[in-house]
Amino acid sequence: MNYQQRDILDQLAGGYVLGTLGGRARARFERLCADQPLAQAALHRWEDRLMPLQSKLVPVVPSNRVWEQIVQRIQHRASPVPRARWRWALVGALAMTLVIGISIRWHTPRFEPLAALGQDVAHPLWSVSRSKDSAALTIVALQKVSTQPQRAYELWALPRSGKAPVSLGLLPRSGRFERSLTAVQRDALLSASRVAVSVEPEGGSPTGAPTGPVVYIADIRTS
Repeated sequence: MNYQQRDILDQLAGGYVLGTLGGRARARFERLCADQPLAQAALHRWEDRLMPLQSKLVPVVPSNRVWEQIVQRIQHRASPVPRARWRWALVGALAMTLVIGISIRWHTPRFEPLAALGQDVAHPLWSVSRSKDSAALTIVALQKVSTQPQRAYELWALPRSGKAPVSLGLLPRSGRFERSLTAVQRDALLSASRVAVSVEPEGGSPTGAPTGPVVYIADIRTS
């Protein structure tokens, strides 16, 4: 596969952000993003497209009536079995659902404050939190952020060692956005003492390094 072709990179980036790219292909694309600015730029373009959509999603809890209709349809379509067996099967299904729900809750990463970004502490534009293992970020735009046409804000980890900044992705213009970090991004964040925001072309830096002015810098919270 020719990873220099933009249409191929765009398809891979879309699958990565949507979550349909999995297994070895997902790991391979993460390595590609770490080594190839074109792949990273494609990833940022897809994140930028989907961030406004995610901020508008509202969780919906199904009503009891919906669950009752599901059970009725299952019973109606299934082959006839004794009522007692149906009851035990339903109990087993509910128990499995409960176990899965508890497991997901236990394994959901807890987030802790990372940094507030803006002109000053009193007027932040974004609040950034990270999971306990630094494998994911939650970014909240505290107010609607305006940018110049065809421009975007990009978040960077600044390693203590003085090495080159590592992109942590684009910042949302509004709403709340969660992002999983690649292994390279996670390592960079763990070794960083500060984060920065630069102004980049729409879709993010095309080079893998800040190309526009750095407008905000903040220390990473240690507690």
